[in-house]
Amino acid sequence: MGGDCMESPVLQDELRREQEKIRDNATIYDILKLEHKDVKKLFKQIVDEERYQDKIYNQIRTALQIHMAGEEKLLYPRLENNAETRLLTLESYEEHEVSKKVMNDIDDTEDTEAKLAKVKVLSETIDMHVEEEEKELFKKAKRVLSEEDEQEIARQFMNEKTERLP
Repeated sequence: MGGDCMESPVLQDELRREQEKIRDNATIYDILKLEHKDVKKLFKQIVDEERYQDKIYNQIRTALQIHMAGEEKLLYPRLENNAETRLLTLESYEEHEVSKKVMNDIDDTEDTEAKLAKVKVLSETIDMHVEEEEKELFKKAKRVLSEEDEQEIARQFMNEKTERLP
């Protein structure tokens, strides 16, 4: 798993663009939206071809693991104790758990057709999560967090991501 990540031009490009955004005072929402777009492109490669591809799935899994860990460590704790964002944050945690379960199921499956079916389910699960997060949670979070907090979380998120990448 470790070597696949840096061999991925998508993840390398994502990291470079995120670092540029940080220099431009990006908020955590900017970074997360960029990552959402990038993982959607990876899913599209598998779903459009109707063929399971281990190398691409490994990139998806690595990207999602790092992304979810960052949200759960740095963003969600700041939102779960506020009445305005609590329910959506708790839902986001649960959606992450569902996604992790599907990823574990993919990892435990040998049959490539079954893997493809599970990747499609994971893609749909992530699409739903992203839509809710971007349209509802981020909008409410902007009312809860200051712009300085949003930028600081973005910097911390990037530091964590850099440490987690091989």
